[in-house]
Amino acid sequence: MAVKAQLSIHVVVSVAFQDAGDTTRAIAIAAALRDLCPPCRELKITFLSCGSRFEYMITDAGFPIARAQPKVKGVSVAHDLEWSFPEFFGSVEIAKKFIEGQLAALRELKPDIVFHGMWAPASLAARMLGIRTINFLPVPLHPGSFAHGLIRDLPDMIPVVTSLPRPARQWLAWLTGGMMVKKAPIFHQHNLGAAAAACGWPVKDTISLFDMNMADLNLVNDHPVFHAEYAHRLPKNIVITGPVFASSVGDLDKNIIAHVTSGLGPSILVAMGSSGTEDFLFEAIKALRLHKEDDWKAIVLASPSICAIEKAQEVAARDPRLLVTQHFVPAVAANALVDVAVTHGGQGTVQTALAAGKPIVGVALQIEQQTNLDNVMDAGAGIRIQRQHWKAKNIRNAVRTVLDNPSYIAKARALRDTMNTMDGAKTAAEVMWNFILKDEEI
Repeated sequence: MAVKAQLSIHVVVSVAFQDAGDTTRAIAIAAALRDLCPPCRELKITFLSCGSRFEYMITDAGFPIARAQPKVKGVSVAHDLEWSFPEFFGSVEIAKKFIEGQLAALRELKPDIVFHGMWAPASLAARMLGIRTINFLPVPLHPGSFAHGLIRDLPDMIPVVTSLPRPARQWLAWLTGGMMVKKAPIFHQHNLGAAAAACGWPVKDTISLFDMNMADLNLVNDHPVFHAEYAHRLPKNIVITGPVFASSVGDLDKNIIAHVTSGLGPSILVAMGSSGTEDFLFEAIKALRLHKEDDWKAIVLASPSICAIEKAQEVAARDPRLLVTQHFVPAVAANALVDVAVTHGGQGTVQTALAAGKPIVGVALQIEQQTNLDNVMDAGAGIRIQRQHWKAKNIRNAVRTVLDNPSYIAKARALRDTMNTMDGAKTAAEVMWNFILKDEEI
């Protein structure tokens, strides 16, 4: 019997590496893909970056980095793309530079697969070049999910109606079947559409949120329980793999450990990821200083992508209960030591808190984050405060409610227990190999 020669497979990973969550998820899945490589295959994985302060994580995991234009500072996605809400790219020219940079790099690297996150330049460039694509997403970006329950509440950015009581907003969100959300400006990207057309994209129009990141295989890295009611409506190329997050990235600073373990009061982690804003972070800091009788200790992550640490320290006003740091904090290790997380609702931040069994108080800056926090709140494991109500008094009251009501901790621990039975990165890698090897002789 003839033995088939070993085949080489080249996967290029192209993500907005300025985002800590996307970076750690990409690394986790790529590492699992490498670990599960069949013996009859030779796998090459190259990470493609325009610049990021998190690149050390990639090289530490043993992956090479190729460069793409334009070269950016890599502080945050919002800074580098010059976000101008609801446009993800601040101008047509900016979007065009990123697409052209991906096209040039992919032509040179000649990959068999492009693996990307919510990073439209990579998705569009790969499809223009006829390269097979796989992506990872925080939620199912498909009309079937939006029409049948993905959106649990009206988005905070919709005026007037968001002042209604939550049950009324939820009823309206369900009644409209997602139509109100799909008509929101963020779902139609003008700058990206014009830039894509200028680079050779066949459709000369705005590009939808559904299409800008679409791939041949779409992996949703979230807890399946949050998507159970409409999962059967999704096409077969959308697979919910389970949560994916960095289980360990570095050691927790000894000063942080000493601070949160001092005294008898509860501990709090304040983290707005790499996509929060200083206004929301500062309001959370003010909340934790509001009443002198609150005996808690807090770690406040003032990411350089959000603000200068000096400004956050000024708001903290040398309150001994608050330790403000600008250094990257390993989320899993930090959450293991605290009692509650105050966050912006990013998927990685939410998942690492729940993986430690800790309840959440959060605010959403965009629809995906709001969905994450609504799922947590509906599960009884936290409280989402609407953007317009993210004020120190409300934040402080929500934190006290979560700390004083044992049911929040119990529900968070229940989610932790189910999450501990899953290996989202391994499941994603298994699905990816099935896709890669489809119709091939093994």
